[in-house]
Amino acid sequence: MADSGRLVLGKNDIHTAAQLFVRERLTVARELRGLTKQQLADKVGKTPSAITQFEGGQARPDGRTLGMLALALRVSVAFFALPLVGGALSVDDSNFRSLRSARQRERRKALAHGSVIRDFADVLDEMFDLPVETVSKFSAIDYRSLDIEERALAVRAEWGLKLGPILDLVRLLETQGILVSIIPDDSTAVDAFSAWYKGRPMVFLLANKAWTHTRFDAAHELGHLVLHSDSNPGSADLELEANRFASAFLLPRDTFMRECPRKLDWEHFRELKKRWHVSLAALIRRARDLGCISEAGYRRGCIEINKRGWRTSEPDEPAPEKLTIIPEAVRCLRDEGVSLDELAAKIGVHANEFNELLGMNKNFATDQLGFHESPERLL
Repeated sequence: MADSGRLVLGKNDIHTAAQLFVRERLTVARELRGLTKQQLADKVGKTPSAITQFEGGQARPDGRTLGMLALALRVSVAFFALPLVGGALSVDDSNFRSLRSARQRERRKALAHGSVIRDFADVLDEMFDLPVETVSKFSAIDYRSLDIEERALAVRAEWGLKLGPILDLVRLLETQGILVSIIPDDSTAVDAFSAWYKGRPMVFLLANKAWTHTRFDAAHELGHLVLHSDSNPGSADLELEANRFASAFLLPRDTFMRECPRKLDWEHFRELKKRWHVSLAALIRRARDLGCISEAGYRRGCIEINKRGWRTSEPDEPAPEKLTIIPEAVRCLRDEGVSLDELAAKIGVHANEFNELLGMNKNFATDQLGFHESPERLL
């Protein structure tokens, strides 16, 4: 474990922080708290125009003002002095899944959380030897000639998976060098997103839904990372392609077709859900796409899922999977004598919010720290 060379300021170093002020940091902190410029201005006794000038780089807050901003935004003054390599995460450079009802502020809040997690990823990269990423190789020309169904099988083959269920998808992604994290946002209008940072793929999952839906989100984001490294995010066609990849990756065609019923048999589909850890909605969609059930049968299934309330609360949900890399790194640092205050200071946040901001206060992220065994290779 190497020592991080990141600048760490004390809580009273307000003038030094003001001298080193990084304007994008103010935008991240404001959006992290879901505030408009007007709302922040009211909290610190400034005008919205002043906030705009601070964020735009036309003016720099003095030490006293920076202290007020830090207090209002519940970060340390050091937060505003940390370098922001590559700028903050944005919709333009992230494969961002969001429902049509999502407000821009909700998207920006989730992305601001992602930026804070990315700060900690910098700390991890400086102090630990993280798993080498294996995703970028799938942009090679020999893979690009394959259709999406074949591409999903190629990824499975490259990673040593056979054609059975993937029971720990999060751990699988982590072993392949993808940094997976949880955004502690309960908005139901915002979904997962992914991005590349310093050559490392990152997947950000939202803590707002059933675990089978979260697993599908993770596979969807893997699809973006594999298929769309050279495409501009946001296209509806890209979202459909990522959905097709997720279905093919989680439910390989040949194996699933052998097991799938040829009619709408809920007991059979619930049995498949327990085996594959894929939602009933995704199972019947895959059955329709592979021709196992008819279009009419699929429509009936969707209607029945809505009637039974399974759209938001399906039966037979599997236990959530555990994050390992971020929680294990935190535990390792704590075992080495690094205090929670020191950890929080590395990313400019308060110790009492450190776990919350990194998504580590959710039961599926922290109730078991430590690396798991390798993902099961079934069938």
